[in-house]
Amino acid sequence: MPLPCFSGLQCLVSKLTLFGTDRRDRAGADVTGKIERRDQWNEAQKLAQSILREWMQKHPGEPVPEEVFRHCQQEIESSISIDTTQSLQSFVRYARVDLLRVEGPPQKIRSEEEWQSLFPRYPTLENGFMHCFDSSDSEGMRAALQKYGFCVVKVLTKDECEQSVQAMFEEINHLRIQKGLEGPLINVEDHSTWEDKNWPSNCKFLVDYVALHPQAFANRCSKKIYEAFCGIFQESRLHVSVDKWGVARGAKGKARWRIGLRPHWDLNPWQCLRDFESGSSGHPGYQGMVALRDQDLETGCHLTLPGCTHFLKQWSLERKLEKVSKTMKSFRASQEDPLLRYMQPVPLRQGEMVIWSCAQLHGSSHNHSNKMRLSQYIRMFPAKEAGWSINYDERDTFSCTRVLPRAIRKGDLPQEALEGLEERSRCLLGLEQWPETEQFLPKPLG
Repeated sequence: MPLPCFSGLQCLVSKLTLFGTDRRDRAGADVTGKIERRDQWNEAQKLAQSILREWMQKHPGEPVPEEVFRHCQQEIESSISIDTTQSLQSFVRYARVDLLRVEGPPQKIRSEEEWQSLFPRYPTLENGFMHCFDSSDSEGMRAALQKYGFCVVKVLTKDECEQSVQAMFEEINHLRIQKGLEGPLINVEDHSTWEDKNWPSNCKFLVDYVALHPQAFANRCSKKIYEAFCGIFQESRLHVSVDKWGVARGAKGKARWRIGLRPHWDLNPWQCLRDFESGSSGHPGYQGMVALRDQDLETGCHLTLPGCTHFLKQWSLERKLEKVSKTMKSFRASQEDPLLRYMQPVPLRQGEMVIWSCAQLHGSSHNHSNKMRLSQYIRMFPAKEAGWSINYDERDTFSCTRVLPRAIRKGDLPQEALEGLEERSRCLLGLEQWPETEQFLPKPLG
């Protein structure tokens, strides 16, 4: 077999070498082109942000108008040689979002009088407690929620509250026994039983499990609480949360026991604004807490920012855009935020319930007394069959449709414990669907 010609092999090698070099040259050119395009877009972003920053500093607290975005586009087109196949309009808006995330906008300077006018005080009685609505006064409750972002409603009798306190500690002490804890049972009136080691939970709020006592369910299905939320939502097909008891020990002489909730939104403000803007039945929902004993300034009480819901859009125009804004998570206000100076305490009498919008900044104050502050968290929201634009069951961690199946499956709640409930209670707890006849036109507050 004849050997291949050496000159032919040399020619082939030369061609392959040239081909490889050409490929490397083209790849290098592609990389260089990408770097140049990236640098051009970075330059364009810096230019847009410079224009936006200057405008926002001159107009603190104002939304950026369309003409400013158009001006940014024009300046980029005239100053930078850039491939505009990508939409400059969306690019400039991205540059603004990035600026809000990294630097944040300037805050508007306000006088004390201007701040006070933004957050009107909820009516307080001579005895220090709050104006309280009857559960049938839907017009009054809705007006208060519209103006202040919260309202106070009378929902339980003294006997119902005392039965609830007894039920709370029956359940807590039953959990102690289940966990094999030694020592005396916790007694609401005996300070010596309140030590940390005596509680079945290591949670700083002392309870980290939902209330499953029959009395807790009786309260959740209370006709007055149901009537109040029907009036607020103008909707009768509701579901109820299966949430926790609330306990705050009297911390007089025990500074370590002084536990309060720092001001926060249960649903971050950016998501609340999206809910408000989502349509006719869009509302982030309401929270609720029933006072099982009197709650005053000494025992500590609910804190809220009256009128917060009206200021929320403006607040977002003057604050850095946080990562949490894309989620359904809660958000804690900065300790330097001037809003905190205008929080209002909400003392409650036994059996009263405070209901507040999820768009409301709120928290709680420390207990400086020698008495426990006791409560139950209850809220209601439109059931899925009501057809609202927001699926509250899916959103709420303590929705009955999420908590009850899990509690039954784990053996924490016997199936028979829910038998014998009337139809309304079974519908409220998501055990049955509401009939079509049970409905009002949904007219949520804005």
